[in-house]
Amino acid sequence: MKITVIGSGYVGVVAGACLASLGHEVICADSDSEKIGLLASGKLPIFEEGLEPLLKKALADGRIRFTNELDWSIGQSDILYITVGTPSRSDGEADLTALWSVVNVNRIAHSARGRKLLVVKSTVPVGTCDSVEQLLRDHAARCRIVDVVHNPEFLRQGSAVPDFLRPDRIVVGCNTEEARLAMKELHAGIPASIQYCDRRSAELIKYASNAFLAMKISFVNMIANLSDKLDIDVDEVAEGIGSDRRIGPLFLQSGIGYGGSCFPKDMKALQTLGQSVGCELPLIDAAERVNAAQPHVILDKLKSALSTLRGARIALLGLAFKSMTDDIREAPSLVVSRLLAAEGAILNAYDPMVRRYPIREVAVHDDMYLAIRACDAIVLLTEWDEFRLLDWRKVRETVRAGLIVDGRNMLALDGMKAVAEAYGLTYLSVGRPAVVNVAIGPADPGTFNRLSARL
Repeated sequence: MKITVIGSGYVGVVAGACLASLGHEVICADSDSEKIGLLASGKLPIFEEGLEPLLKKALADGRIRFTNELDWSIGQSDILYITVGTPSRSDGEADLTALWSVVNVNRIAHSARGRKLLVVKSTVPVGTCDSVEQLLRDHAARCRIVDVVHNPEFLRQGSAVPDFLRPDRIVVGCNTEEARLAMKELHAGIPASIQYCDRRSAELIKYASNAFLAMKISFVNMIANLSDKLDIDVDEVAEGIGSDRRIGPLFLQSGIGYGGSCFPKDMKALQTLGQSVGCELPLIDAAERVNAAQPHVILDKLKSALSTLRGARIALLGLAFKSMTDDIREAPSLVVSRLLAAEGAILNAYDPMVRRYPIREVAVHDDMYLAIRACDAIVLLTEWDEFRLLDWRKVRETVRAGLIVDGRNMLALDGMKAVAEAYGLTYLSVGRPAVVNVAIGPADPGTFNRLSARL
């Protein structure tokens, strides 16, 4: 099939490369000429595991092209696949400016040749696709769109390629058999069931899915905060409830809360949608409150462990909102950084993928051990694997004081008890018992090797 992907941001590039790998002929269009030039040369403006080789192969095979000539690209394909961004407005509603710029009657009437299928991949409020179709029907003589479909994306940053090619399910909101058959052909080769439903249901499915996952994170963080007060290990609690098949273990990792470009935005949009129709959504409101408060847990732990934060040197390990991405949008690290800066702390940071950071009080280093040099505390904010492989002897020799605050509960508690004892470290996490050691004596030279095996 011939497909024009409109919008070459994160979703657009992933979708374009993956569709090309399935054998489709893809044109990716975007108004950003610099980005288009970069992509056309096989280089990515983002980091996403496995995407670059997929893109380079599609380019080499002649399956994908990039252009900033949107009008031309519309005329070249059977399917218009819209992946433009829909960020939050100040009132919480989704900003559909980019979408309406694309779904421009004059543009489509002038550029389209023959009948087309318009697939809205972007996350949009309920009723948006109906409005798009109505607009096009009002100008049917000029816009020969066969149908409008909503096909929400469920990509996770860090695993977007397998999420696209091997998803749990595919949701297609459409109103005609012709559109249904076209979408079935589009996804041929992807081993997943397709749920066909009406467009409004598909639009709500995306918001409801993200909201449920966000609530699950806030729920386990609420239980973690209770566990802190009761001196209970929340990991044991999470394992116990996650073993129930009705609940499942995913998204039960406690820590500093969710962030990124989707969950916060979609939670706000769902709240706004409820308000617009007079429907209260108290669970959504509560999940947002828990998430907003969670970074303060890290601040409180640091305050209780250090005599003062003013002048304290603190190293932040991890800035991205999650591992396997360089995305810092709505990252919990932003909140933690601002809180610590307001307390007068001196902040160093290291993230394997983040080099530019918007908070001027944070000095970003490209070497982890430079970032922790002479620090009073290390705070783990992103669950990168390399932080699980820290050389604890080198850490102890590098820092000024041995306080580790794990905001992601990424280090095994039993292993850290042994490490803390050997190297005189204090290890604090979220919803798990503290590991406190005040003695700072030299470790047996063979200790680290033995401890590594236990971690």
